[in-house]
This record gives sequence, C-alpha cells and structure tokens, in this order.
Amino acid sequence: MMTSSMPPLPLIDLDGLARALAPARRIYTAGCAGEPAQVLTALGACGALRDKTLTGVFIPGVNRLDLAALDPTLTVESTFVTPALRQGFEAGRVRHLPLAYVDTYHHLQASPIDAALFTVAPPRDGMVSLAMAHDFTPAVAAGRARLYGVILPDLPEPLDGIRIPIDRFSGLIESDGLPAGLPPDRDDPVQSRIGARIAGLIGDGSTIQTGIGAAPAALLRALKDHRDLGLHAGMVTAAGLELLEAGVASRGITTGVALGTPDFHQRIARAEGVRFRPVAETHDIARLGALPRLVAVNGAIEIDLFGQASAEMIGGRQISGQGGLVDFLRGARRSAGGKAVVALASTAAGGARSRIVPVLESGTVVSIQRADIDIVVTEYGCADLRGCNLDMRAERLIAVAAPEFQGELERAWSRIRRQI
Repeated sequence: MMTSSMPPLPLIDLDGLARALAPARRIYTAGCAGEPAQVLTALGACGALRDKTLTGVFIPGVNRLDLAALDPTLTVESTFVTPALRQGFEAGRVRHLPLAYVDTYHHLQASPIDAALFTVAPPRDGMVSLAMAHDFTPAVAAGRARLYGVILPDLPEPLDGIRIPIDRFSGLIESDGLPAGLPPDRDDPVQSRIGARIAGLIGDGSTIQTGIGAAPAALLRALKDHRDLGLHAGMVTAAGLELLEAGVASRGITTGVALGTPDFHQRIARAEGVRFRPVAETHDIARLGALPRLVAVNGAIEIDLFGQASAEMIGGRQISGQGGLVDFLRGARRSAGGKAVVALASTAAGGARSRIVPVLESGTVVSIQRADIDIVVTEYGCADLRGCNLDMRAERLIAVAAPEFQGELERAWSRIRRQI
C-alpha cells in the first residue's frame, strides 16, 4: 500500500467524482471485467450522467448493466448490442459501432474522450494495475482523457500486466463488489463433441485462440493430453488457466482479460507465464500471423453454403457484434501451419432449424467473409474448405449439417447453382 516514496493517492468520493465529471461530454467506461458497474449505477442515480455519452466495449453474457437506463438523456456507444442494451438500441439511444476489435482500439485512440472510468487493483509503489482487464483502457489512457480508477480492494495485480502511474489519475474512488464475470460453464454434449473434433485438428506445439462460453471450455478440456501449447486470446477463463497449471500450456498465456471467480483471479494473478496485453497486441493481425501454428477457433450463429457466416444477427435482428473473431481468423490464416476454424452446433431452436443454411437471410450482415474460413466444425464433422471450389464447399458443408436437413440443403444448392 502507501509508502513514503509513493505519490499521495488522489482519493475522491462519489460526490467528488460527480463534480469532476460535470464538464465531461464523452466518457469512456471499461467493459468486460473492467466495468465499474456499482459506481456507474450510483452516478446515474445522482444525475451525474445527464446529457453525456458513454462509449466502450460491452460484452454479451458478461456486462449485464443496462447503461442506457441509468439516465433518460444518456447516449451509449457500443461495438456490441448486448441483451441489456437492446431496449436502448431500439429506442435509438444506444449507437452500435460495427467495428472489429483492433479497429475499435484505434477508434478509441483517435476519438475525443473527456474522461475514462475503469476498475483497478489497489495502488502499489506509485503505480496502479489494470488488474483483470487490460484490453481497451490503454488506448484511452495514452491520450488526454482524465482518468478515474475505481479501486476494488480484492482485485489482485497480475505478475505481468499494464500499470499506470498514480499521478496520471485525476481521481481514485474506492468501491465494493466484484468485477463482471461469467456464469459457470455447463456441460453440453453437443459442444463436447465439437470440442473433441477441434482438438483433433490441433497438434502439439500449437498456439490456440478461442473465445468464452461452453464451446471454448469444451475444447480446452479436450486438450488435456496435448503438449507444449500456448494460449493467445482476448479473454481467458478457468479452463485456459487449468491447462497452464497442468503443464499442457507450457508456452504460457497471452490475454487481454481474465474472467472468473475471485479464486480464479488470485490464481491467474500469481501464475507465471500469464501475460496481460492490450488489444493492440492481442489482436494485431501481423503479430498473430507471426505466431507459428496458430489455430483460431471462433463461433458463428449461421453459415451458408458459400461459406460466409453471421456471428451477430438472428433473423435480421442485431444481438451481438463483430468482436475480434475476424482479427483472429485472418491472423491464423497468415500463420505458418495455422488454421482458421469456425465452430457451431448444427441446429438451433431445439433441433427445429438448421444453422447451416442455403444462403444467409436477406438483411443479415456477413460477419465472416467466405475467404476468411479454413475449416467449419459441427458435432457431425469437420468441413475443410481450403482450396475448394464452389460445389466442393457446398458439398462439404452439407456433409456436416444435421442429417435431417441434408436433403433439403442439397436441393437448395441445386437451385442456387443453376442461377449462378
């Protein structure tokens, strides 16, 4: 904690923070594990967010605070439309920015931002650690915005991560609570079969990138017999840390964010070989392409027989965002021995609807171009699209669709083929 050589802490209370933010028009607030939810809620309750714009990267399934509801005059900018932001999006008060992760980072660097609010670990030796969320905040901290750190007393400082000098902060406010996290992974037999199939594509000595949720967790569990792996991701959860602790991920973990329980936070903060880095490094395509044997595994909602996929819309309705998947897929395709993998369950709606479709529905955006995918994996198999012509792509994708939909897809492709 505080020592004689350490600058005085610029501690402020909620009233002081509200006064400090009064002249600010655009405020960056961290998303994911860096979201200061309790302080934002309190600021909204005291009217301190009136006529302001909050901008940030808020993650579906992680950030559950309805920011637009904090004040009726508040505008929110987000690269994802989360369930919590949906009502505000429909009302026109949530503005969706359709940007990939690395482009979002550069957008934040270039944007006029007056103030920034994010969670931090307790200060030490004149420095403040970004704790469990090092993804986008460095883009804003490098600019001219006034920084306000929300100290969560139980947040640990990782061994290898980003620290900001105390004198860069305009204020630090202490708060209770925990950083945003994820519900526990649930066992899903379909996702377990998909994970096992993807594990068969991964050789020892590979670097793995995957997202969060049941499917990535199933993949990481299926890698327990592999050796000499590295993990490189935007976010890491307990399943990834367990590979490091077991000696499987002996080449370490590079991540921007850690999502989990307080016990997980303590474990990953003490773990040697874990490197916390900003999105400018974790998602930079040139850096990714320099990693040998990078296998990037990302999900999609639907994929059509041309091999183009949507990861952010259902029935023309925006439910998510671009995220970092294209950054990772393109980086993996540049990697020597790399693979760009898209994984999805073959059906949705309890088996009533195929997620492999003849063509994406009109009005549905293409999140992943067909040239950005090497392999598509469902519980029924792996469709290797590398080097395939149009008909071969369609044939291989139909082969990994649910059997009850394959005949319908074959007939649809025959009609499409006659038209092109």
